[in-house]
Amino acid sequence: MEIEFFEKPNIEDINFLTKKINEETVKFGLSHPFAFFIKNNKNLIIAGANGFIIYGVIYTDQLWVDPKYRNKGLAKSIMKKTHELGLQSGCKLATIQTMSFQNAKAFYEKLGYQTDFERNGYSKSSSCLFLKKNLT
Repeated sequence: MEIEFFEKPNIEDINFLTKKINEETVKFGLSHPFAFFIKNNKNLIIAGANGFIIYGVIYTDQLWVDPKYRNKGLAKSIMKKTHELGLQSGCKLATIQTMSFQNAKAFYEKLGYQTDFERNGYSKSSSCLFLKKNLT
C-alpha cells in the first residue's frame, strides 16, 4: 500500500476525521469544535478562543487576546461564553492547557480552574499546565 502525507489539511479533511471518530464513539457522546471571536470596529479579530466539546467536557485549546486589548475583560468574557456553551451542551467539566512561560495560570485560577497536572520537557525548561474546572 502506498501512502501520502498531507501536512496542510483543509477544514473538510479535519471534519472528516471528527465525523469518523464520532461514528465509532457515539455511545460516549459526540465531539465537535467550537470557536468564539471578538472583532473591533474595523472588523479585525482582537480576541478569540477555540476548542472542542468532547464526551461531556468542553476543552479550550487556544485563547488569545491582542496585546493592545488585554486587561479589558475580553478573555474573561470569552471564557464565560465557553462555560455557558459547555453547560448548554451538558458538560460537567471544562479543561484548558497553557504553557508555563505564558503566565496565564493565575488568570485561570481566578476563573475557578485548578491545575490537574504539569508536563515537563518543553523548550527552555518550560512546562505545559493542564487545568480543569467543574461546571456543575
